[in-house]
Amino acid sequence: MLNFLRNLRRNQMNSKYLKYAIGEIVLVVFGILIALSINTWNDNRKEQNLSNIYLDRIEQDLHQLINRSESLSEQNRNILEAITTTQTYLERGTPLSNEELETVEYSLLWFPRTTYQLPQMLTYEEMKESGNINLIYQQELRTELAELYSYLTQVESIYVKLGQQVEDQFVIYNRYIRSTTDPSTLDITFEYDFDKMSRDDEFINTFSRLAIHWRGFVFFMEGINQRGDRLIEDYFINNE
Repeated sequence: MLNFLRNLRRNQMNSKYLKYAIGEIVLVVFGILIALSINTWNDNRKEQNLSNIYLDRIEQDLHQLINRSESLSEQNRNILEAITTTQTYLERGTPLSNEELETVEYSLLWFPRTTYQLPQMLTYEEMKESGNINLIYQQELRTELAELYSYLTQVESIYVKLGQQVEDQFVIYNRYIRSTTDPSTLDITFEYDFDKMSRDDEFINTFSRLAIHWRGFVFFMEGINQRGDRLIEDYFINNE
């Protein structure tokens, strides 16, 4: 009888210890889960903050891209207009007025300058290199940015080719055009025989193709501008 009572008491004590141990385990597990949940929340909050920072920088880059492309597009159009107007003067073959002379010299000054610092997407490049591109949560925006980045790369390659084509034609321009640079003022002046140039059909034909090249500069720069403007409108202005 005494043994039975002792065993019963021992079992009761073991049951209490077991319940206590289970309770301790539950508390520990619960504490770990809370800690993990807090860490996950903190990590998500940090990731969201970093994502917001990246998006703000991307928007700034897009505004700079738009401003730069607008400026280059306007400049390229002015050069294109001067080139096409100069072509009409060459085909006309009559002496130039002072105003017409300014247009001709403007075209001679700018037509060889085909190398530009094109707009860039520095934040997007940084995100790609750091592996943080997934912090752009909107798949559509991520795709649009990738397409714009690819387009910029293609335009840069096209600009290099167009610029090389212009340089390849210098041999005929060198027959009539000589430039002089003043080291002190950095001014550039030209010596040329417009009368001889206007009587050389090969020169005029070659010069006329400059308009095609500069038309390309305008076309692709305006394409950059339109794409950047659409991204701003679709993903930033409407979501503010």
